[in-house]
Amino acid sequence: MTIFDRYLLSRYWHVFFIGFLALFGLYFVIDVFTNFTDFTDNSSNWVGFFVAIMEYYGPRACYFFGMIGGSLMVISSMVTMILVQKHGELNPVLSAGISTFRLLRTLLWGAVFVQILIIANQEFVIPRIAVLLQIEAGNSHILGNIDPVKDFQTDLVIAGKRLDLQNEKVEEAQFQLTPPKLADRVQTIEAREAVPYKNKEDRRVGWLLKNVSIPFEQLRLTETGKKYVARGPNPDELLIRTQVTFDQLYNRDSHYEFLSTWELIQRLRNPSASHRSLRSQNLYLHTRFTKWLLNLITVAVAVPFVVRKESRSLITNLATCSGVMTIIMGFNELFLYMGKVSLISPELAVWAPIITWGTAVAWFSGLVRT
Repeated sequence: MTIFDRYLLSRYWHVFFIGFLALFGLYFVIDVFTNFTDFTDNSSNWVGFFVAIMEYYGPRACYFFGMIGGSLMVISSMVTMILVQKHGELNPVLSAGISTFRLLRTLLWGAVFVQILIIANQEFVIPRIAVLLQIEAGNSHILGNIDPVKDFQTDLVIAGKRLDLQNEKVEEAQFQLTPPKLADRVQTIEAREAVPYKNKEDRRVGWLLKNVSIPFEQLRLTETGKKYVARGPNPDELLIRTQVTFDQLYNRDSHYEFLSTWELIQRLRNPSASHRSLRSQNLYLHTRFTKWLLNLITVAVAVPFVVRKESRSLITNLATCSGVMTIIMGFNELFLYMGKVSLISPELAVWAPIITWGTAVAWFSGLVRT
């Protein structure tokens, strides 16, 4: 790596860091003023007020980085090349026989490093702070409303009054056994709380219901139901085996974004999920596998329009590049939407933009000023 490569990367990182601080700072200021009353009502003094803000927006900074990192990576590459031209540093480099594509390679290395940080953040950081990302501003108790879920393998319906996100338990739970799989008539088991139950191998196998309204002896179970419903460790407890996990009970349409890739694959293998939910998660999984490649291709598409040999106006170049990036974003979102509504397969929804813009990289390479 040459001195100029290190100089170019330092400028790239400077633009990326300043851009992230500016965007997150804008979000922080707007959101703090929106939730200012919630923080003050739940804080006894100014120290508690600032601590609550840090605890709330700290995890959101990581989530915000995952959302904006890919776009900011492309913007940083554009701005870096604009600054190189503005300060008159491109002409001496080209006069020395160094191609613009050599500079693009350095920017791509910087983009690869950013993408590694995004992946590490998604796989290791976000799953650990998923609970903190779901609390409301100013709340000291991590509680949430439950979304009733049906186990499509056994027709078991799980509901309740509220969720304790921190301890992963359902308060005032209701488990409904429906015919003909589990019981010969509809029976609703109410419990003071339900907690995930693990076997000796520390694997979750179902739910342990405590202080149940119907003891095991009074349940009218079928032969299949006896395989899924069993006595608990105590007389007033029941064990219900199901593959419905805790995270499926709260914001199940968006919570899978907080899962690691391995956890997402395990959920897709879960037979208790609905077809609609599996379709969205399958598309998101394909997107996660290909997003890094699409981001790098977008960087390669952007550079030819920033360093065009037909134009010497930086403003015109930047405007043209911004227009092309808007077209790329709209094209990508269109294919993702068609994948979500099952107009096309998830594979086509994520690979069509990559093939299209990967081809465009070769097509637009002739526009580069060399």
